[in-house]
Amino acid sequence: MKPTNPIWPAVIALLAFVALDGCRALPPAPPPMAAASAEELLARLQNRQKSSESFQARGRITFLSPERNYSGAITLKAQRPAGLRVDILDILGRTLLSFAANGDRVQVLSPSEGKIFQGPASPRNLAAFIPPAVTLPQALRLLVGALPLSPGPPSKFDYDPAAGQYLLEWRQAEGLQERLWVAAQGLYPLKDEYFGGAHQPRFTAELADFGETVPDFPGKITLKTEAPKLELRLAYKELRLNPPLTPADLTLTPPPGVAVVQLP
Repeated sequence: MKPTNPIWPAVIALLAFVALDGCRALPPAPPPMAAASAEELLARLQNRQKSSESFQARGRITFLSPERNYSGAITLKAQRPAGLRVDILDILGRTLLSFAANGDRVQVLSPSEGKIFQGPASPRNLAAFIPPAVTLPQALRLLVGALPLSPGPPSKFDYDPAAGQYLLEWRQAEGLQERLWVAAQGLYPLKDEYFGGAHQPRFTAELADFGETVPDFPGKITLKTEAPKLELRLAYKELRLNPPLTPADLTLTPPPGVAVVQLP
């Protein structure tokens, strides 16, 4: 048997001491908030909605579906309830696709095709960027975590101290409308399932990294639908609330030589 290297016991003891000392140095996790009333929680959530009437952002988008996948840089400008412009860029900052919509019209610019498509703001035409199960006003609220989507007080309000989460549900005569999970620590919406009276969620939104770009707002949003099966991920590098946007900021002007194609 080889003799034990006399340095290893000392190294192991030192590492153990550093690990224990590091553990002692970590502050205890803050306890979750005591369960508030539904009214108090809704007031906090609605304050977030009121402070995000418009916004602009830049970051990264990832789109996943059985038919196609892509990922790239993105810039967004939005004015609630229904004004949105999106530009998807390549690694050199060149536009791959531009999308603009309001309550009446959709525009989609494809520089590689030399075409701009425009037509009514129907779910089919909005699907160039927004999943068909999601309305334009809903999409603008989801992009900044302005939840819940349903009006009025919830039909159900529970608090799970083990998970540190609130669960809220909204129901109407046609059935379940919305189910929302909110973190007790910070009162951030974590996950939202929107049923709209259907048996299964029309879409699910997951939110994370609150405060990474703007205090009290999410840095990551994941939007999923099952029919069609889509997943849209957004990770913000920058988010600015309530910039002074004009109508020109939310529309596309066809470049010279680009063909205009009317959408049905």
